Amino acid sequence: MMFGKSLLALAIATTLTACGGSDSQPEVANSDTPAPPAEQSPSNSIAVEGVVTGFGSVYVNGKRYVSNSAAFTIAGKSGAQESGLKMGMVVRVLATQPENGGDPQATQIVYEETLQGTVSAIDNANARFTVLGQDIYFDDLTEFEDTDAQQLAIGNLVEVSGYITEDGFYASFVELETEDTDVKLSGEISSLNTDQKTFLINQQLVDYSQAVFEDTTAEDLSNEMRVKIEGSLAEGLSGTLIASEIENKSDQEAQVPEDIDEVDIAGVVTSYDDSTGTFKVNRYDFVLSEETVFEDGEREDFTGNIWVNVEGSRLDDVWVAEEVEFKKRESNTKTEGTVKRVDVDTQSFVVNDITFVTNDDTQYDDESDLEERRFTFDDILVNDLLKIASRETEDGTVVALKVKRIDEEDREGEIKGAVSQATAAGMTVAGVSVTFTSNTEFEGKDDMTLDTFLAYVEQSPSVRVKVEGEYSDISLVAEEIEVLSVKGKNGNDADDSDDDSDETASTKISMEGLVEAITEQTVIVNGFELRFSENSELEANDETVSAQVFVAALEVGTVVEFEGTLVEEGVVLVDEAETQTEENDEDSEEG
Repeated sequence: MMFGKSLLALAIATTLTACGGSDSQPEVANSDTPAPPAEQSPSNSIAVEGVVTGFGSVYVNGKRYVSNSAAFTIAGKSGAQESGLKMGMVVRVLATQPENGGDPQATQIVYEETLQGTVSAIDNANARFTVLGQDIYFDDLTEFEDTDAQQLAIGNLVEVSGYITEDGFYASFVELETEDTDVKLSGEISSLNTDQKTFLINQQLVDYSQAVFEDTTAEDLSNEMRVKIEGSLAEGLSGTLIASEIENKSDQEAQVPEDIDEVDIAGVVTSYDDSTGTFKVNRYDFVLSEETVFEDGEREDFTGNIWVNVEGSRLDDVWVAEEVEFKKRESNTKTEGTVKRVDVDTQSFVVNDITFVTNDDTQYDDESDLEERRFTFDDILVNDLLKIASRETEDGTVVALKVKRIDEEDREGEIKGAVSQATAAGMTVAGVSVTFTSNTEFEGKDDMTLDTFLAYVEQSPSVRVKVEGEYSDISLVAEEIEVLSVKGKNGNDADDSDDDSDETASTKISMEGLVEAITEQTVIVNGFELRFSENSELEANDETVSAQVFVAALEVGTVVEFEGTLVEEGVVLVDEAETQTEENDEDSEEG
């Protein structure tokens, strides 16, 4: 899609009108050639937003910003220190580029959590959890602090930072909070009810009748206004958020000082309009032009809900995208092992006989006893134990997306990748030898067994799996193997293939959540109706029970963890389910 200058002008006019532009703006919009950005001084200023990817000083979006003279504001507290920042946090940076080149000098770095609250549901199958009515997605690059995806539980209080997407919210950082604190939530108001003094932020109901307001008043509230709320939950994990403070964020977020004419913003494309070339990244309004340069992708690839890094310049109140870099964040390989070789010239290293290539976007973290805060590629040594999330490109290059140094006791026994050398005894995944036992469970299409799994692998050129298990001296002994995707004969994922024989299972449900309703016939958990059969394996308070006893042990608000098959819209036939009463939980804690 090519945007002529007249179309660009129209897009800018539309955006400026929406922003309440001045009388002179239509004249600019009707011009055949938009005015070029103001000429930059030798030491120009820039606004940046993105994920913290390293330290020494502070790396954001893979770029280093010297921070020894920067003013830090963290979670609303000014005068903070760099040590308060953590890997994965999304920050805003104001910086200047020195006249003689070199790394930009940060003058201000701001971190503000997106939300903070209790986990009310966990959807393991889709790698997401729910906090304050918001669906939070995570992946192998999400940085978990004091917890991880496997340990996360209903009722945990977490702080989350990340990006708005068209699917919900992507978490780049999740931290377990150990002390009771106010819940916090940012988002756009909808369903405003001035009589009841309530509104919604996505699915979370907010009561603002007792709130103190900052930069706005109760009378100024309106639908689509962006606000930040602090308060407490009523009636348990899924109750109303009783707001104690409401701050207007519509005029603050994505607002750049007038003397800054360049931005560098990473995030997910939303609100893309193909006809005008306008789009948002983290609520920053951009417009494409004929001169926009695309890196690692083509203009035809640009669409909504993709990861990008956008560099732009100001044209009045609109940011014209000068360069759009496509970011490939999908991790299709995950492994852990010791470093056998490091090549400084190619910025690569070898683990499990796989050569991992690094680049500016590679994230580094040190969770070993060394706790090197400024851990980078230069600190990787032969025999270091690393956990690596990576992406294999079409030409076979394996790009390291996230590198974490760990100690032996921190091995997870979880890997992900393509299957090779599969036999009845085992297989190789992500360079790791995997051993099968009679207790190994296979998850995939229908009731998968070892025989059907091997037949599956034989029929398809590339089967990707996730393996969980325990390490022996020479291999990973698999406890559970889950089929993630299969490449069909046309080279596409089997989910998109017309070959029914290669279609992977998409009906499995694995979830933890709260009981919402119980009748004689049904149990509702997270909007799913649970149905039981004589083959359902059910546990209540660590005891195997019948479906009748299991249902009798439930009440509204009980936490249930279940796995099963989606047999029709919203209905799950349960394979396994377990629950514990609060009384049993208290007895366990006392024990």
